[in-house]
Amino acid sequence: MTLEYTKAFDFITSKVEDELKKTGYTREKVASDNDNELVALFTSENVAYSVLYTVDKQLMTLRTCGMTVDEGPDNDWKTLATWLYDDSVSTQKDAESIANDFVEGVSGTVAIKRAKQTKSKKKKSDDGNADPKFLAKRFITLFPELREEIQEEEDCYYPFRGATFAKEHLAPKLPSYIKSAGKKELEKLGGIFNTQYGNGNVDTRAVITTVILNSLDEAEYTKLAETFDKDLKIAARFARKYKGKTVKPEVVKVKKPSRFATLRDAQK
Repeated sequence: MTLEYTKAFDFITSKVEDELKKTGYTREKVASDNDNELVALFTSENVAYSVLYTVDKQLMTLRTCGMTVDEGPDNDWKTLATWLYDDSVSTQKDAESIANDFVEGVSGTVAIKRAKQTKSKKKKSDDGNADPKFLAKRFITLFPELREEIQEEEDCYYPFRGATFAKEHLAPKLPSYIKSAGKKELEKLGGIFNTQYGNGNVDTRAVITTVILNSLDEAEYTKLAETFDKDLKIAARFARKYKGKTVKPEVVKVKKPSRFATLRDAQK
């Protein structure tokens, strides 16, 4: 039985609200600027979260931004998760899956680090903290089978093998998707990469550029790269130089002792 999008939105936001209340967040009374959106806003002293449903695109989005002292949210929103919700086919179970994912996005160690990061006056964009497991979960919207594959990885290995998982489970799925994707689908895939590269830690960024994107052939990469933002485009282009190459570790040269030092040591 399908679930109408307004009811799904109410269900999801109530779950997010219940989780955020535990850490002192308040749900603000806000109204959307137009009939094409449903919006819920949650704020704390340093961080704001928003759940947004865009009617014409049928997208349920979780996003976050920092708080200003005088004006509330600074509106420099960063997307944390996006799910397609078409209420002509989506059900209560789909709403529950989205709610669980959003709750995970606003709780746990990543959310704590995000709050600390924002509290310290917004560190530079290269100080992201989303890890490779968080990255992998962003692709469930495109490849639902990843949910079980991620669970199996978590059950069998600790810590989560980000690079290995991306190589074995994420990368092989991309060529066929890119080949058949229309403009909208391609932009959605590129949007995930842009967001996660911007929010990711050093390991996540490396997984994106050197593992996932470097697994694509030139035609696949060129088609997808048209959707990249400036930062990812530069990083990916640099990483492509190392595609198929083995980078040898730097050999530290041992400085030979001088003749004087050798004679001195011999006299001791």
